[in-house]
Amino acid sequence: MSRWLILVLCTPLLACTGDDGGDEGADTEAGTADDTGGSTDSGAEDDGGAGGAVLGCPAGESCTLVLVSQTLDDRVEIFAPNEANAYRGAIDLDLKPNECDGCEPGDYNDGRLDEPFGIARGGGFLHVAVGHYPSRDEGSLFSFPLTMFESMAAGSTLAVGDYFSDGNLMDPVVGVQLGAVEPIFVTRRGARLLIGTFNNDLFATEDTWVNPGQVIVVDVADPGQTQGSIPLDGIGCNGATQVIDLGGNKLAVACDGNEKVALLDVGDLDAATPQDATTVEETLCDIPGAMVDRRVRYLAPDGEGGFLVAEGPTPLSLMSGTRLWHFDGECQMLGLSTLMGSGQIGEIEAMPNVPGAWLVASAGVLDPTMRGVLVVRNVGGALEVCQNLPGFEDAWTSTDGELEPFGLAVNSDGTGLAVGAGPFQAPTAGPGYGKVLWATLQGADDPCSMTASVADLTDGSAAPAVDAADPATYRRAPAVVELVEISG
Repeated sequence: MSRWLILVLCTPLLACTGDDGGDEGADTEAGTADDTGGSTDSGAEDDGGAGGAVLGCPAGESCTLVLVSQTLDDRVEIFAPNEANAYRGAIDLDLKPNECDGCEPGDYNDGRLDEPFGIARGGGFLHVAVGHYPSRDEGSLFSFPLTMFESMAAGSTLAVGDYFSDGNLMDPVVGVQLGAVEPIFVTRRGARLLIGTFNNDLFATEDTWVNPGQVIVVDVADPGQTQGSIPLDGIGCNGATQVIDLGGNKLAVACDGNEKVALLDVGDLDAATPQDATTVEETLCDIPGAMVDRRVRYLAPDGEGGFLVAEGPTPLSLMSGTRLWHFDGECQMLGLSTLMGSGQIGEIEAMPNVPGAWLVASAGVLDPTMRGVLVVRNVGGALEVCQNLPGFEDAWTSTDGELEPFGLAVNSDGTGLAVGAGPFQAPTAGPGYGKVLWATLQGADDPCSMTASVADLTDGSAAPAVDAADPATYRRAPAVVELVEISG
């Protein structure tokens, strides 16, 4: 069936000021979307120096940045894992500090959550989806011009007061209210940001997740002026979450509200302005036997027009196990693998240059042998977990217990992997001793025999270690990990 890409009026944050991005300081994007579908930024940034010592590279040089949303602790951390001092700095996004009776430092509650989630660098900006600002039921997109960071020293933090005052954003940050509930899953596709919008209350029970989601489309270089939306009501995709690029003109969207996957043929989004009416062909993929109260949030392309999707348990149904499904671009099943004893499945990453191979973040709440980064491969229609990536054995233990991997991002040649790991049940108060890990991968051409050498980027040698007396260091939920490669 076909739908139309319809106009959604861009409503700036109340009394928000900020330029329109313009040409000043904007990066010229090179290349198109990465067909492997990894979290790597899909276009190289020609101006590697933009962003200075925090978000850029020295002039003429190339570098790799790892961007991490510390979702419950309201900040974004930036790392350059291949540099001697890997910690680049942070952005404080605690716009609504708790001021309630009985609140302790570091507390959060559902009325005062800001929660940065999806991140992308492009068009001269660092874009951050802020899930619960200005209110819990209306998220926003904040776009920080890279020029803001030019004068910042490596390792420093952009404080809230540097860009936000009296409830208003200040120049030159661009803020847009997205007018929907939980617009948080961000994918960079060439010159566009695609924002998977859940459109339901994540704090409510799953039987209430009946509202169709949408995909909001934003110009990476002009985020404050125009945006469009691909509605998913006609196809019946409830609770849209992750959006991925399958190559060509096709996207896949996970539908967590009713355990399905939507396939969209969107035409050439880069050639059209986001608000242009563009025909979108839609197909809805059923997951055989999927029951209510399953998680279908994360998926990744297979490099040949298809995708892998995880159908897993909720925290209340861990005994039900996880199924990994491999479908082609027409919803035909190519493989199935059932994992028993696993906890929730986190992000999935396609292995570059190896079609039909993926890395899957897996919790080991019921079975510690399933905790780690699983390597999944489809050979001749047999989809299997061929190994739990070795090298992480000592990485999942923290000061206060076991950590579970959740966020993943692999670089474009398959030699580097970033992982965000945190406690399975993040504390509502007090510190969380999560980690951001960097693994150098050996043997990426054969993922089933690949190994990893793992470094902890948050052990205190570069980034500040977690200090129970300082909420600004807590790492309760490093839930989103984005990897950006900048060419000099």
